[in-house]
Amino acid sequence: MLFSLLYLFILLETSYAAIGDVCRARQGSGTCKQENGCTTGFAVVGACPNDPTDVKCCIQASCNSGSVKGACLDKSKLPCTGGNFNAENLCPGPDNVQCCLPGPGAPGGPLGPPSTPLPPKNPTTDYVAYIRRIYDLAKQYGGDRPANQLVVEWLRHVEYNNLKWRTLIGDIDDGFTKHVEAAGVTMLDTYPDPEFPGLNVKISHWGACTNGVLLKGISSGSETNRADVAGWGGDWMTFYGEWRRDSDGTPSGGDYARAHMANLQDDTTFKMRDLVEDADCFNIGVRLRDNPSLSIADEVATTMESGYKTRMQRFVNGRFAGNAQAIAKNMLLPGDDVLINGGRILLVQEEGGIFVKLPLWLSDEDMDDLTKGFRDRLDAVVVEEAQKFP
Repeated sequence: MLFSLLYLFILLETSYAAIGDVCRARQGSGTCKQENGCTTGFAVVGACPNDPTDVKCCIQASCNSGSVKGACLDKSKLPCTGGNFNAENLCPGPDNVQCCLPGPGAPGGPLGPPSTPLPPKNPTTDYVAYIRRIYDLAKQYGGDRPANQLVVEWLRHVEYNNLKWRTLIGDIDDGFTKHVEAAGVTMLDTYPDPEFPGLNVKISHWGACTNGVLLKGISSGSETNRADVAGWGGDWMTFYGEWRRDSDGTPSGGDYARAHMANLQDDTTFKMRDLVEDADCFNIGVRLRDNPSLSIADEVATTMESGYKTRMQRFVNGRFAGNAQAIAKNMLLPGDDVLINGGRILLVQEEGGIFVKLPLWLSDEDMDDLTKGFRDRLDAVVVEEAQKFP
């Protein structure tokens, strides 16, 4: 049974695309084409895994330099006809993908006339406006899914839409994805968090986590479910694997959690950025699930304006309610959901190695020590927040 379950999860790790299908990568959405047919953009490897090696994801992305609009092209394969390449990192992808801008005196070259000047950028208000734009498109689109759900489906559609994620929390409406793309909207990767300078929140992770809360809800008592795995629970599982990997240096799981979990300086799989995403997704997801008439755009705006000042207190009290140690333990031990049980093994092994000591095999003393560290770190984060925003 265990072998069959692990085999299922290995299969779920991969999603497939065929020639002509829509493909998605971190750099944007495109179409699976033979590489020599990608003449108006740039090709990305790995997003069309079910095709021959010469079939790649052909992505068309725009770029801007001041008030001038251009197109992202693969400089090593395509010329910038009627213009010049700009090497100032204006495009996603490797260094050879650069922004082709119209030349001086040209009516935009092959790219059309220069655009009107762009307004000054404010990353926070730009992010809120971005979510509102997706929400307005969702209301316009209609369909049988709530607009709030369609928004987070769009946010997760590039990185959190393989078969594994669709099995965990559900599929997305591909028609809506095409509707948004037809409106000229591209994926926004990150936004700067209003509380922590230099911390860039990963929008796709937040979207997938919020989607999980909307669809699966929150368990009662000390139980856990798939919404947890889509957010803090998945981070906790991989963090456990990291501790076991490093346990020769830090035998105490509690000490390891207090030192490395939700830490701004550490680059673990449960760093402060992950906890911010988990907290915001829980707080906003629960609000929207309990009050379907609310707008996700308004909830995001409230979080960006002032809600971030109490996000940790609301998350810790709302999800754990003084029971963090028991919930953290249940997240690591086998339960009734075989999908979570199999996924836990893979997530732990992903960080700890194939021969890692699984949580099931920990002594009661070691499990108690580890989960106390989890509880203590959450409590400390809440205290730090209250001190910062009295």
